[in-house]
Amino acid sequence: MSFVTVAPASVADAATSLRNLGATIRSAHAAAAAPTTTIAAAAADEVSAAIAALFAQQGTAYQALSTQAAAFHGQLVEALNAGVRAYAAAEAANAAPLQTLQDEVLALINAPTNTLLGRPLIGDGADGITTAAGIGMSGGAGGILWGNGGSGGASVADGVAGGAGGPAGLIGSGGTGGMGGLGAAGGTGGTGGLLWGNGGTGGLGGWTGVGGSGGNALFFGDGGAGGQGGTFMYNAVGTILPGGTGGTGGIGGLLWGNGGAGGTGGPYGVGGTGGSAQWLGDGGTGGMGGAFANGGLGGNGGQLIGSGGDGGTGGVISGLGGSGGTGGQLLGQTGATGANGGPAAVQLTMHGTRPTLQVSVDGGPFVQATVDTGSNALLFAPQDVDLAALGVPVQTGLTYNFGSPGDSTVVTYNVYKAALNFGNGIMTQPTTVGVITSEVYNGTPVRPETLIGVGANVNDPVFNTVAVQQLPGLLANGILVNQPGHYFQFGNNPFPEVAHVTGSPFTNGLRIMVNNTVVQPVSVSVVDTGGVNGAIPSNLLPADLQNIPPGQSLPAGTKITVLVGNTVIYSQTTLGGINATRATVPTGVGGFFNTGNYPYTLMPIYHSYLPAGIGTVVFDSLPT
Repeated sequence: MSFVTVAPASVADAATSLRNLGATIRSAHAAAAAPTTTIAAAAADEVSAAIAALFAQQGTAYQALSTQAAAFHGQLVEALNAGVRAYAAAEAANAAPLQTLQDEVLALINAPTNTLLGRPLIGDGADGITTAAGIGMSGGAGGILWGNGGSGGASVADGVAGGAGGPAGLIGSGGTGGMGGLGAAGGTGGTGGLLWGNGGTGGLGGWTGVGGSGGNALFFGDGGAGGQGGTFMYNAVGTILPGGTGGTGGIGGLLWGNGGAGGTGGPYGVGGTGGSAQWLGDGGTGGMGGAFANGGLGGNGGQLIGSGGDGGTGGVISGLGGSGGTGGQLLGQTGATGANGGPAAVQLTMHGTRPTLQVSVDGGPFVQATVDTGSNALLFAPQDVDLAALGVPVQTGLTYNFGSPGDSTVVTYNVYKAALNFGNGIMTQPTTVGVITSEVYNGTPVRPETLIGVGANVNDPVFNTVAVQQLPGLLANGILVNQPGHYFQFGNNPFPEVAHVTGSPFTNGLRIMVNNTVVQPVSVSVVDTGGVNGAIPSNLLPADLQNIPPGQSLPAGTKITVLVGNTVIYSQTTLGGINATRATVPTGVGGFFNTGNYPYTLMPIYHSYLPAGIGTVVFDSLPT
């Protein structure tokens, strides 16, 4: 018997890529239609006319074949999508009987203890829910013999702590605490197993709330890490309410175990203190300070043997490292002082032509998000958030449009108030977040993707200030996109500039030259990480290229030079195929020059939010 293993998500990605490739191929066919089917004779003689007619017939035949190929391509894409649906359904159908059998066996085993003690004999505890009143419930206890505690539920009611993580059984780890409500602590991590097991991680503090304490181990096992402190806010008169302190790490096991690490502080919040060991074991590392705040203290080592935990790293920009913990009386060293804070940088990873980073929303998972300088929207795919932790939406059924006819995406979304967490203690104050309910590309539903728009002058009324502007202090001044260096950096521009233009991403400060013709000013340009391979209005092209229809590709080898004043910023020689730069409608009827992502591959580019509501794009020199 043969077996076939299929990953539906991978096939779905392939279908999406194939769909995008098809759009490019159709553009190429359309661009080739006129020049290959209407060929003028080289001379007035009969031989030239016959040759021209022959080539025109061949061009017509090619276009007919390309139409059939396009139809086949569409059928292939649909077949792949149908296959994804079929395989997913088959997986669900095959898994259901096995899951049912497992559930029935466990139900039989666990029935006596569930009835008498309210907890299973074997298996993990149930996760706590968020009640209709917005209160996070505690996670369920793990199985008496074996099982991890359930996670605590998130609280969205003001002043209510997150649900505690459930305790483990004889063997197992404690559950993770839930997020707290406004001003309240995150839930405490669950206790580790009686015989062996680690304590659970503390929950995220509510806005301005402290992180939950890590759960303790009992006899053997490490303490759980403290939860991250909640984010900062401004009160009604504009005074900063600092983010919460990171949660304290849990205590290590009585006979052996290390203390848990302290939690990271929220912005302006100190990192949590590392948990201590008891008799044998090392102290936990102090938590990293939130932005501008100091790192936490390291936990103490075991009373007999064990080194103190290192102090936490200081928060970005100005935080000082925390002091290390005390070592054991018989054997052990004092923990090292933590490093001082550095630049507010996070990793940049490319996804095709799109730069991405990792981000979390109000205690949800860290997910990959595209950073788009050409937009100001903040839109999350539903699978990338914890809807229970977001509470009730502020608005529902709104739409956001991307692109142009023939290459358009329409997103429908609901609006919530939530904080973004970029890691390293870098968090926004609570801001407007859209959660996508549907996404349609050229009339076809597609899988939603998470996007963080950072454009200063895009001016969508729902997202009237972008996420970066909701960061604390000077971090809100701008964002550096450093694709060559593989990182984003928040705050002031760290590099010397080559040139700058007013307006971010839309500006009238660029000039272009195509194929060594005259240099022309551009009335509207957009410096756009999400612009893929870019586009040029047809009226800015040389005469021999102005007949290219909007949306079609420029010939491979076209040279585009971009200047600010008389300073050349970059030159680009266009590629064909899927990497082609497109023509678009003239500037007088709504067309604009889109740089695409190409200049970001060459240099760091800084987007400032000054002047307010307008912004500035700064082209930087590469660091030496």
